[in-house]
Amino acid sequence: MTSIPQDLRSVLRQIRKAPAFALMVVATMALGIGSTTAVFSLVDTVLLHPLPFSQPDRLVALNTLEQPRGNSGEPATAPSDTSYPNFFDWRDQAKSFQQMASYQGQSFTLGLSNAPARRIDGLGVSADFFTMLRVAPALGRTFTRAEEQAGNRSVIISYSLWRDAFNASPAVLGKAVLLNEETYTIVGVMPASFQFPNAPDAEVWVTPSVAMEGKNPSGKQRGWNQISVLGRLADGVGIDQARAEMQTIQLALVKQYPDDNSKETAVAVVPELQDLVGDLRRPLRILFAAVSFLLLIACANVAGLFLTRTVARQPELALRSALGASRLRIVRQLMLESLSLSLLGGAGGVALTAVVLRLSPNLLPDDLPRLHELSLNPQVLLFALLASILTGLLFTAFPAWRGCRLDPAIGLRHSTRSATAGRSQHRLHSALIIGETAMSLVLLVGAGLLIRSFDKLLSVDPGFSPQHLLTFRVGMPSKRFRDDKLLRLAQQLQSSFSVLPGVRDATFAYPMPLTGGDMNISFTIPTHPTSAAEAPSARVSLVAANFFQSMQIPLRRGRFFDTREEQPDSPPAIIINQAFANRYFPGEDPLGKRVQSDISSSDQPQSREVVGVVGNVTRLSLEESAQPEYYIPFAQVPIGPPVFAIRVAGDPASYDQTVRATVVRQDPSLPVYAMRTNLLARSTAQQRFQTLLISIFATLAILLSALGLYAVTSYMVAQRTLELGLRMTLGARRWDVLRLVLDRGLVLCATGLALGLVASVALSRYLATLLFHTPALDPITFSMTTLLLLAISTLSCLIPAVRAARLDPNQALRQE
Repeated sequence: MTSIPQDLRSVLRQIRKAPAFALMVVATMALGIGSTTAVFSLVDTVLLHPLPFSQPDRLVALNTLEQPRGNSGEPATAPSDTSYPNFFDWRDQAKSFQQMASYQGQSFTLGLSNAPARRIDGLGVSADFFTMLRVAPALGRTFTRAEEQAGNRSVIISYSLWRDAFNASPAVLGKAVLLNEETYTIVGVMPASFQFPNAPDAEVWVTPSVAMEGKNPSGKQRGWNQISVLGRLADGVGIDQARAEMQTIQLALVKQYPDDNSKETAVAVVPELQDLVGDLRRPLRILFAAVSFLLLIACANVAGLFLTRTVARQPELALRSALGASRLRIVRQLMLESLSLSLLGGAGGVALTAVVLRLSPNLLPDDLPRLHELSLNPQVLLFALLASILTGLLFTAFPAWRGCRLDPAIGLRHSTRSATAGRSQHRLHSALIIGETAMSLVLLVGAGLLIRSFDKLLSVDPGFSPQHLLTFRVGMPSKRFRDDKLLRLAQQLQSSFSVLPGVRDATFAYPMPLTGGDMNISFTIPTHPTSAAEAPSARVSLVAANFFQSMQIPLRRGRFFDTREEQPDSPPAIIINQAFANRYFPGEDPLGKRVQSDISSSDQPQSREVVGVVGNVTRLSLEESAQPEYYIPFAQVPIGPPVFAIRVAGDPASYDQTVRATVVRQDPSLPVYAMRTNLLARSTAQQRFQTLLISIFATLAILLSALGLYAVTSYMVAQRTLELGLRMTLGARRWDVLRLVLDRGLVLCATGLALGLVASVALSRYLATLLFHTPALDPITFSMTTLLLLAISTLSCLIPAVRAARLDPNQALRQE
């Protein structure tokens, strides 16, 4: 122990003696450890970190499972939301749960006397929501079941809203707040630490009382699936037992209410964390595997540097051994040096991770869950420390072992440039380069497959023109704007937007393609009668009369809506898309046929005449296949706040303030929100993120691999200077020397490429679920990436080979 300070001082002297070497090692390790730690922080936050609630492993999600459309004989496997009546029956009948609660994402127009109206996010939750999560309010109380009924207007607000809007006053309980121009009474304030992972931006929580009101309330319709359900398992109850009970309950509801539940024949009960993560588990694991390859490549590079440095220090180490230093002392000094540099690299990696996490809101997709929890937490710091220590031990194990096995007599007799020195280090260098090349090719193939897939995704025709399009929402409180008033406001705003300078078209729809939101409504076709239980359903959009022209959706047959459909009392009409016509009118002319949709502004569904057939439009994502969809004039069914779209001549983003000012002139109390200028970018955000990240890793891997091959080839040239000089003296031509050096490097490269191809074929199947219309064994990707890496490797070998061919044999022999 007394000699450790001596060894540390020796380490500092070595760093000062070779600062370029130390800087290269620290920079390489900082890059590898920083990249790996940043991705680990994402994996830890999303996949590994437990939910921030008491006993999170007891929380489960309950999802209604539906039979696939058009395949009533198949098992129910399609996840769906749940209706309020079904949820209430589940809650009353299930014994496997301590508590069960529902939630539904909502948005509100917040009205305050001292500030302009603004749009905020919230949740509609059942009474047991907070007690099920085991979260108590900082002030006040949670909801009661009586507040779930019609006529109640209670609200719980977030800590941030309490602080900003009410100056953190303890007297806030019992005060009134305007939400969607309705008066709600504040009954509680949540603590600052509370954030529900499924809706981290929620600032208010209300009960489903509004859904229980009106002539035909959605909260009392068993066929209207709109809520998500959570449950806390009872003590001693496992998921399988709970799933079996829920299956029994749901089958009983199918028999009791066949018209509404005939297709909802199963319930999925899964851990809430698993349900929250969804399909992200495999992509995140693939990203972590990719960045781990990058770290291994960095370690291989540093191992090569340390091996070369150890060989260069042979006389010094031999002298130490001759003067009495034990093998343990030599190994300890070498290990302390490597660990010191590795820890410095780890510190640099943590700093790099901190920068990446600070920029993460701009880099990561908006729909990635638990982003608000992303931080340099103790688990991430511990991972960085362990990665630094393990990699430090890994890349110096063999160099230290070689240094301690050196015979002092041989070390003092031979210089580091001796041609006889280091067959074993040549073999290890070769193995490192082969491994680097193989791992680089695996990363490059993965990046190539994702790039090809992303390119095909971007080439998908969404069915409309997204260029020069600005979409946005306008908060329209249902208390003041419903039915005819909602229609008049929408049409007035449309007219105001259409006359703005530079605006070519203005329209609106509910919902709008690629802006989020979906609506599936049952319908019947009189010429193809079905029972109420077997009635098909399809997507439906309520659109302005000029919607198709403004969005540039092609007409296949018939006509578009026109001024005839702009009036509420116009003849009921409907337009269907090509997928609808193909499925429900195969081999028929759909024009003039009747379709009766269950969506209606009156109590009874209306029979509508098909007046046109239009092209298919993607609703939620470019990856989805064409789905049957029908369109109804918004004027005939004015429900739901529409999404507006304007097509402009210039940059859509420049119309932000113009649109807001136009709405203010119409009604200052209406907030504008959810402005989007690039619908395709939002739809492809997750695929873009995956492709970009793996492409960055692959680029860094290629760079490190090329530098490693260049360093090894240069080292080989330096070691064989005497041999090359003798060859040239005895008549070897410069071309022979060039080929000799180049062949050595290319043999290593070819071996690494062969191993990399085998590994890529084996591992590419894990990428299959991330690819869009791209085979996992795409021959173009495999051939192009292999040729690219071969070209880069050839260039890395060519530079030192040319330098070797230009050696002056007399000078080389004189130096030796």
